[in-house]
Amino acid sequence: MTQPFPDHPYLTGYYQPFGAEMDAPDLVIEGRLPEGLAGTFYRNGPDPLHPPREGDRYHVFDGDGMVYAIRIGDGRASMKNRYVRTRKYELERAAGRRLFGVFGNPRFNDPSVSPMEYNTANTHIWPHAGALYALMEGCPPTAMDPDTLETKGYETFGNTVTGPFTAHPKTDPADGAMHAFGCGAKGPGSTAIRYDIVDAHGAKRHTAWLDQPYASMMHDFALTERHVVFPCLPVTISLERAMQGLPVAAWEDGKPAAFGIMAKGGNGGDEVRWFETDPTFAFHVAGSFDDGQDIVIDVAGSKRAPLMPSADGTLPSHQDTRFTLKRWRIGGNGNFREEEVDGLDIQFPRIDDRVQGRRYRKAFVNGTARPTAGRIDGFDMIAAIDVETGRRDGFSFGEGAYCGEPVFVADGPGEGEGWLLALVWDSQKNASFLAVLDARNVAAGPVAKIHMPARVPGGFHCHWRPAA
Repeated sequence: MTQPFPDHPYLTGYYQPFGAEMDAPDLVIEGRLPEGLAGTFYRNGPDPLHPPREGDRYHVFDGDGMVYAIRIGDGRASMKNRYVRTRKYELERAAGRRLFGVFGNPRFNDPSVSPMEYNTANTHIWPHAGALYALMEGCPPTAMDPDTLETKGYETFGNTVTGPFTAHPKTDPADGAMHAFGCGAKGPGSTAIRYDIVDAHGAKRHTAWLDQPYASMMHDFALTERHVVFPCLPVTISLERAMQGLPVAAWEDGKPAAFGIMAKGGNGGDEVRWFETDPTFAFHVAGSFDDGQDIVIDVAGSKRAPLMPSADGTLPSHQDTRFTLKRWRIGGNGNFREEEVDGLDIQFPRIDDRVQGRRYRKAFVNGTARPTAGRIDGFDMIAAIDVETGRRDGFSFGEGAYCGEPVFVADGPGEGEGWLLALVWDSQKNASFLAVLDARNVAAGPVAKIHMPARVPGGFHCHWRPAA
């Protein structure tokens, strides 16, 4: 029998665990779904089956992965959700209690489990080459059936990915190949990075190895037409720190930010040029492209990392960790410049994936113009930001709304011609819906709302898989 969950900001309200799997064959639709909108919207996020072990502190990055699939076509919609049945999930479900420490911290692990079995598969959900992968950056991708959401097990791409794999791969529109990396690829706390390319058919094409200056928690990277860029930012990983009862992942004030630049498809080693600059931070890249000899990377950027304590365990202020849309420009000589594109408080930036690695205009974000003090991820707005003019086109769902990541679905040949899909929780009604907005006129509000049969807890990343 599972025990009650503790009173914790990421275990109540928006993130209160749901703990159930459902099938809903015909969802209520308010408004009218666009003609031709056909495919599946996927969302992955944390839904812990059991509370943390005694003495261990829960973190929102730690819950068991729960994938939602909302299928749309012919003006109708259906939904199903399933836990990702990792080895961790199966062991804890059989035991009826939590067995692993938060982040797999061996200090809090039950003696019956191996630290190597820690996999939440809760961060992103990525379709590629007819497959569907639940991603968590500490492990290989966990394959799922795109239709039934049945868990298939690890995908190692011919036994070449046997360790960490980023939650943020990039699909190159030039050839459909998936570019990815593994951080800490030679063991937790190592500086090793494995750079992988998987071709459009799902076969491994290329692997290279490189080392970052220190063991950072590298969450995302940048891909352009000519380059890959690996950001080494001052959130460090330390098992020694964890065994002392301090955070395994923590912000270190004395560390610089560093950027490793290599030719796309490069072989690592001496081919990587590392440039250091003052500390800065971003979890997520919006768009990136080559601009002459410069590389431009647009990010949800902040002074320092949110959700990550200092090495002594103290937490930062919201003002220091507030994300806004920022532009990083890295010159051919390594000169680094940062400027703010838009001052809106944002979370998950996305683009039209057809312009991945190319010069682009529109970043799509969830954000808020309201003060967020005392609220957990209270992003009430979806917005499109023109990164060249700074013009913002946004719609707020109002007080008490919590908007998730927007995903772009193409419906025309030009960049930004299409729809934005985002899950929204109305906290006042305790109800969730999938909003469909016109990316060309976000301020007009949803053209349709697909109502969920039950509240959907807060989650992380989303993706769209068009119908065959």
